[in-house]
Amino acid sequence: MIRSLRKRLLLWLSVAIVAMSALTAGIAFWMNFRDANALQDTQLQQIGASLGTQPVAAPRERFRPRDGEDAETHLVIRPLGSAGIDPNPRIDVMLPANLSPGLQDIDAFNVRWRVFVSRDRDGHAFGVAQRQRLRDEVARDSAVAALVPMLVLVPLLLLIVNLLLRQGFARLVALSGEVDDGDVRDLKPLNTAGIPVEVLPLVQAVNRLLTRVGGLLEQQRRLVADAAHELRTPVAAARIQADNLAHADLTPDARARLESLQRGLARNSELVDQLLRLARVQGRAPLAEQSIALDVLTRNAIEETLALAESHRIDLGCIRLDPAKVRGDPMHAFALIRNAIDNAVRYTPPGGCVDVSLLTDGEFVQFAVEDTGPGIPLALRERVFEPFFRILGTQQSGNGLGLAIVKSAADALGGSVELSERVDGQPGLRFVYRQKHA
Repeated sequence: MIRSLRKRLLLWLSVAIVAMSALTAGIAFWMNFRDANALQDTQLQQIGASLGTQPVAAPRERFRPRDGEDAETHLVIRPLGSAGIDPNPRIDVMLPANLSPGLQDIDAFNVRWRVFVSRDRDGHAFGVAQRQRLRDEVARDSAVAALVPMLVLVPLLLLIVNLLLRQGFARLVALSGEVDDGDVRDLKPLNTAGIPVEVLPLVQAVNRLLTRVGGLLEQQRRLVADAAHELRTPVAAARIQADNLAHADLTPDARARLESLQRGLARNSELVDQLLRLARVQGRAPLAEQSIALDVLTRNAIEETLALAESHRIDLGCIRLDPAKVRGDPMHAFALIRNAIDNAVRYTPPGGCVDVSLLTDGEFVQFAVEDTGPGIPLALRERVFEPFFRILGTQQSGNGLGLAIVKSAADALGGSVELSERVDGQPGLRFVYRQKHA
């Protein structure tokens, strides 16, 4: 079943045009065929009227055609009932004496003739006869010639209909492009200029829906940001109290419990920080694009993550750092790089390594992070970009927000992210972000 409205319209319009054209062609052919025969009848009458001004005698010798066309197109003119008939029934015919005046058809030896009977100057009846087959051929050729313009114009009409439908739906195609290119952080109403009246109510309904969805998304962002801000202070205070308590004289059992509490508070503090980053990335409206030095941001992100890498005994290094610039929001770019490196460090077991690289590849800039962690199954590589999604069975610390922040920042910058196996075939994961040069 064809689901495209334009294709369905084109199909049914084409069927209707072809059907109506065929019907019109049939009617036109019949009318032209009839008119051509009537014209030939008129010609017979004019010849008879012209011959009626003089005596008409029977031919003295057989008709000898010069060629086949002459044999086909000649007329038989003779008094009614006269003898001297050519033995070839396609060339000559005996006109019976009892024929009535006027136009009529006679059959002789399976050959049909069209005959006009009149009287000459002396009052003798004579006939002007013509083979009906020749008349039909002439009429058919005339009717077919009249159909040629229609046969040429029908395909042209189909082409024009296709172009008009394509032009008529062009605004809807452009509108779908606007929807695809829309930024979820800044849901703007669709432009209704040039929208057909039949589709305008649907577009207006979509605009009202976008307004409601935008309000809900903004409310959700504010809720996440406000909750993270409200939690930040009590969690920080609890960490301070726990650190102070660590200096007290505690029993081994109490100290073990305190260490577990400190780890939990550290995770909560990191979760609050990640929530704030996610709210900033998702809730920040795109700023005017500016040039961003990714090599500088990469160096700063590595420096900020070194302490975490050392605490996890991870060898964090940069194997290549090409000067590279892109256009976008610097905050989004730094959030992407920082969280991509941070996520690799957190999910790499102690003693592993994380390699960062930034290189230019044709018209693109490529930022890559390779780790020696457990990797991610192919079926789950798209889901790990969802907030709070974590793979079951992993023992590494994390809250499932790192790659969600990375994906949101990549969408805002207009680049693409990809997760794959390591290039060298060793166990681990390779993260790649690609964006065009500034």
